[in-house]
Amino acid sequence: MEEILYVEDVIVPLIAIPENAANKFRFLGTGFYIDEKGYLITCRHITDAVNENERLFTYQLGKRRELELKLINRSTQYDISLCKSDPSEVENPWPFFDAPYINIGSDVEVYGYFHEPLGPKELPFRQRYMKGYISGISRETSYPDSYELNFPILFGMSGSPLVCHIPIEGENKRQTGIVGCVYGSRESEVVHYTVISSENYEERVSRIVELGLSYMPKALFSVFEGSGINIRIFS
Repeated sequence: MEEILYVEDVIVPLIAIPENAANKFRFLGTGFYIDEKGYLITCRHITDAVNENERLFTYQLGKRRELELKLINRSTQYDISLCKSDPSEVENPWPFFDAPYINIGSDVEVYGYFHEPLGPKELPFRQRYMKGYISGISRETSYPDSYELNFPILFGMSGSPLVCHIPIEGENKRQTGIVGCVYGSRESEVVHYTVISSENYEERVSRIVELGLSYMPKALFSVFEGSGINIRIFS
């Protein structure tokens, strides 16, 4: 139970609240705290979606409280924003794993929130946990410094951390860490050709696969430059 509450205070839904209507809000996506001081990572398209008459908040489900977020840095190269709230009171946040600990085929997990309007008295989002592996590294300029995942990223889960568990040498336990930030999906066409032994006849079979996208650690590190944040990197 304590682990569930911890995750719900670290990985949080982001909501926009109108200045003149505090009892109304819009669910925008997911973000995650990287330290106890209140620094939080999310996607740039989420912070850009806040209107002029709205303020951005996060909601810690475990502590049942709202915290207003201020934009600290907005990357121009990546779909990443760095925000800050009042202290998150998150003890021992997960460290970051850098490139040597993860590669194609590494098992990864995503925990976040996706959009699901259930009724006027219900929160318009629901928690979702997804598990898979890194299936490739993007070579397209539209998706720089990105891992491709073997599962899609649902609407609302953008801004969730990509999490990995690695065994600790000499100990019977694993270390949990952050290896990226998911931000969307792309379609990849896998084409198979089947030639039937008939004159001038060729049958083409295609299968469309939707791949999730996550930024690599170096993309996340770039948004910290000049911020003075001391992030934890596992070594």
